[in-house]
Amino acid sequence: MTQDNPNTPTRKKAIIWSSVTLLLLAILGGLLTWFVAYPDFLWIGVITTTIVALLSAGLCFWLINRKVKKSLEQDQERALIIKRSKLLAFHFKKMLGVQKRKKRLTSRYDQPIYLLLSDNPSKDKSIITQMGYEAYKVDDFGNDIEFPILFWLSEHSVLISVSMGEDQQPLYLKTLCQCLNKWRPRQAINGLLLTTEIEQLVGNSETLSQKADQLKSQIKAFNRSFGLNLPVYNVLTNMGQVSDFCQFFSAFDEARRNEVFGTTSPVQKHGGIDADWFNDEYDHLIGQLISNMSNALGAQLNQDFRNAICGAPYQFGLLKQNLWHFLQRLHRGDQYTDGLNFRGFYFTHSGSDFAQHDLLANVVNQSLGNEQYQQHQQMPVQQTLFAQHLMSHVVLNENTLVGVNRHKENWLWLNQTAYTLIWLGLLIGTLTILKLDFDYQTNREAKADGMLERYKEAIAAQPYSKEDLVGNIPNLYTMHRIYALYQEPEPWYTLPFLPNATIKPEVEAAYTKELQQVLLPSMAHTIENDLYVYVNLEDQARTLELLNDYRLLFDKNRTNIEELKSYFLANLEHQGEADKTNVAQLKVLLDDVFNQHLVATTANQELEGLAKQVINQSNIETLLYQHILNDHAYEKRIDVRKELGSNFNQIYQFKSGYVGYFVPYLYTPTGFNELDLSVESPLLIEALSAYEGIAGQAPSALEMHRISHDLKRMYQNDYINYWRDFIYSIEVKTISGSEQLNASLNVLNNASNNPMSKLFTTISNYTSVLLPEPKDAKKKTDEEIADAAQDNEKKESARQITLTFNDFHKQVTPDDQGKKPIDSVLEGFANTAKWLDQFYKSNTPDKVAYETLSAGLKAQNPVAQLASLTDSQPPLSGEVIDYVTVQTNELVMSLAHQYLNSMWNSEVYQPYENTIAAFYPFKKSANSDASTADVAAFFKTDGTLDTFYQTMLKGFSTEQRAPFMSGLLPNTGFALDPAIWLMFDKAKDIRSALFLADPKNVAIQFQMKPTEMSSALTEFSIRAEKPIFTYQHGPMLWTQQSWKGDSIAQDALTVRLQKQATLIANEQFKGSWAWFRLIEPRVTSTSSQSTQLEFDYNGDKVRLTIKTQGQNNPFVPNFFAGFVLPASI
Repeated sequence: MTQDNPNTPTRKKAIIWSSVTLLLLAILGGLLTWFVAYPDFLWIGVITTTIVALLSAGLCFWLINRKVKKSLEQDQERALIIKRSKLLAFHFKKMLGVQKRKKRLTSRYDQPIYLLLSDNPSKDKSIITQMGYEAYKVDDFGNDIEFPILFWLSEHSVLISVSMGEDQQPLYLKTLCQCLNKWRPRQAINGLLLTTEIEQLVGNSETLSQKADQLKSQIKAFNRSFGLNLPVYNVLTNMGQVSDFCQFFSAFDEARRNEVFGTTSPVQKHGGIDADWFNDEYDHLIGQLISNMSNALGAQLNQDFRNAICGAPYQFGLLKQNLWHFLQRLHRGDQYTDGLNFRGFYFTHSGSDFAQHDLLANVVNQSLGNEQYQQHQQMPVQQTLFAQHLMSHVVLNENTLVGVNRHKENWLWLNQTAYTLIWLGLLIGTLTILKLDFDYQTNREAKADGMLERYKEAIAAQPYSKEDLVGNIPNLYTMHRIYALYQEPEPWYTLPFLPNATIKPEVEAAYTKELQQVLLPSMAHTIENDLYVYVNLEDQARTLELLNDYRLLFDKNRTNIEELKSYFLANLEHQGEADKTNVAQLKVLLDDVFNQHLVATTANQELEGLAKQVINQSNIETLLYQHILNDHAYEKRIDVRKELGSNFNQIYQFKSGYVGYFVPYLYTPTGFNELDLSVESPLLIEALSAYEGIAGQAPSALEMHRISHDLKRMYQNDYINYWRDFIYSIEVKTISGSEQLNASLNVLNNASNNPMSKLFTTISNYTSVLLPEPKDAKKKTDEEIADAAQDNEKKESARQITLTFNDFHKQVTPDDQGKKPIDSVLEGFANTAKWLDQFYKSNTPDKVAYETLSAGLKAQNPVAQLASLTDSQPPLSGEVIDYVTVQTNELVMSLAHQYLNSMWNSEVYQPYENTIAAFYPFKKSANSDASTADVAAFFKTDGTLDTFYQTMLKGFSTEQRAPFMSGLLPNTGFALDPAIWLMFDKAKDIRSALFLADPKNVAIQFQMKPTEMSSALTEFSIRAEKPIFTYQHGPMLWTQQSWKGDSIAQDALTVRLQKQATLIANEQFKGSWAWFRLIEPRVTSTSSQSTQLEFDYNGDKVRLTIKTQGQNNPFVPNFFAGFVLPASI
């Protein structure tokens, strides 16, 4: 039954396809018969259709079965191989268990494991058993010699025989390698025993080479799989196949027959087999046979055996060439890879009877030219030769030679190191955490104990009293500190499952108890005292607030705790105890009370009744209105700063402390529409029920209409006042400086985020209250007409609110052309900014400003046009216009003034300082004279000073000669330094005095005559190169004199006085201004055209009179020194 199961799906598939084919052909044949053969050839058509359909169905069934049959056989064989592979892995583990029971090992690497590769392991069974191994018996796994992989157990090692014949499967070998690698990852096996029958050595050399290559490939596969360079021990079996060889040992005792017959190679670094070593060792084995020949002959009486003993060394020697060819082919390497790890070759005989090969006779016959000869079969030797000590005396001695898989060895070392370090780290970490946790817990408990002791001492010194809230605060706060000590976030190393002896639960319970039994009664007592006072004063508003706070103390579901906090903090301040410490401590205690939702227990009902009586005396509408405003549905606030835009603070600001930009929802158009204060409003009904004791059970209809009307009026007034306060609380920021002016104009020209436009739009949006239109206009009932009357009141309130802020609505309401009044203002700002760009972008803005103010078109500038809009604007835009226009005007005038100063300094003041101011006669104490050429260039008509006046200042002088420059705005301007105009007048006097005779050159024409001379004097003279004025007591006549600044003839003047022949004075005056040095110090009086001077030398005097032309006398003292120009104008 089990064999039929795999064919069942295939058979069903074939039957289905055959049935489909039969059905289709039957239908097709029936149709053809119907249309072609009916009715004359009906039976022929039916028979033909039946035969064709049956044959086709049968053919289809046969083809499908034939196609699938082969694949089924392959699948069954593959399934059997997989099953046996799993059994192999299972029995490998079971074999290890059996071996462990035989010998207890400290490590799985202590007992060597070897692989024995053989073409036919059944022939090697006797050799394996002779080496001391027992077969591992299995069930459901075939017998010991049928399966290609068998396990052999011994006390000293484990041997696994692997068949290299056709019965072997790659999956078996893969499974075996996986099991070995899993059991011993670093050293899967200790070596390979490779058995080779003598029959293969004496056979065809080409076949032998091919066999060597196959074995080499398989051994390399094992090396790669295990990651080892496995030692290879070549075991040559069935030596009885060589004539005479086994007979040689027939008379040996058993001990000698069990000795190893073969040789072990020295370890080769690069593997392979050494030819010299092989020759020497093989010859040595032949030599051993020859040396033992006499002993063998002496112990053997059988003539056939004696003949065999004589021929054995020669028969054995004839194997040498074939054996070398096989070993060299098997173990050789190349220039890229090393050879196999060859360890030696050993000869054995299993005791079985096999066909014998007389190598010596074959060689002799071939030398005689015979192709064939009659093989003589000798009596076989039944003993096993040379196998018993092969493992124990040779192979096992080298079990460590294989080494280890270095990669896995390093990985093991790394894992062991990591494992050790991890556990060591865990141990150290655990101890560290325990130590840290212990220290933390100890310190915290010690600190808490100390604080508790101080708390007990404080309580003993000052017990709690519910009548003294302020006195209770310090002790309660001390308890809070202990409580807070346990509420602090614990460090990471403090784990909840670690043992500790904390008093945290006791502290939390004690602190909660103190709050409940001390703080809350003190708070209630404080409110009761204040409530009693205001009840006696009949202060209804304050009584209502206190009663509300009092009730909150007993309400576990309270939410408005900020009001309670504010009350107690204000009470603390009222008592004069509101220092920083008390305030901070009370805030902390109140937070703990409210966070833990603690409530007072016993209320003063009598006091509440008295408070209600006082409240009931109040106007019902006021109480209802306050109740409605405090409704939770309208607690939401709208932050209008987002609507004002991010640039709002660039131009405007709210007054300090004002937070009205958080607009209550009731003062928005949406809130206005949602707030229903009509007679049947659920909100009004709920408010009345809250004050039922005051308003009564059911107020009359007339009373309800009156209450509704009053509430609407109060709400309307509050709405208007709120937005008025909002507008009045906005201040225009002062604009000062060119940078701030430029930044402000850039902000005001931002079309998408203009602060002025957004401010006006926001105010207009929130003060434009529109009621929703009714959806239909059906006929109204009486009740609907009454509701319409209520709606009319609300519409009127909406209209009043909108009219109050009509100035703002007009600014943002477009006209017929779609233009808003505020657009004109914004356009003015844009024009001003564009106009100011000429100053900001110019390299000489001061010059541009001067030219702008001096152009004479000030009335048409955009600044003046913008300023003209101020009167028609609300203050919030008018002030901005004022700041911008005034600051722009100040900026331009400042630049123009700066330009005048710079031009004055470079064109007038610096030449004056360099050539005139520091020289005589402009500085009386100077030793050097001013150059008359410089004086002429500075003071003459079209000179330096006159040119500056004509080009820069003349156009700004009024008829009153006031130095005034008009600004951009009407009645604005700036005045020059008044001293400059005094100096211009002084310069005009100097010009008229010096250039009267010659407008281009400096010259003075004057007359001189003596008026008095002492009688003792005989002569007074003024000389240049020659006398130019002389007087000797005689007629006093006028003498014409002249001083020309460009003449060098009068660079030196000398004054002489003589008494008879004695010269009593001889004073010399040098320089271009020698006349002035002579005259000015001796002037006694002056007028516009006359100058009196006196020469006095030790009482001897001479008085002279000088008469000048024109209205300005240059010889007046300080006439030139009084001319001092200011550094800036």
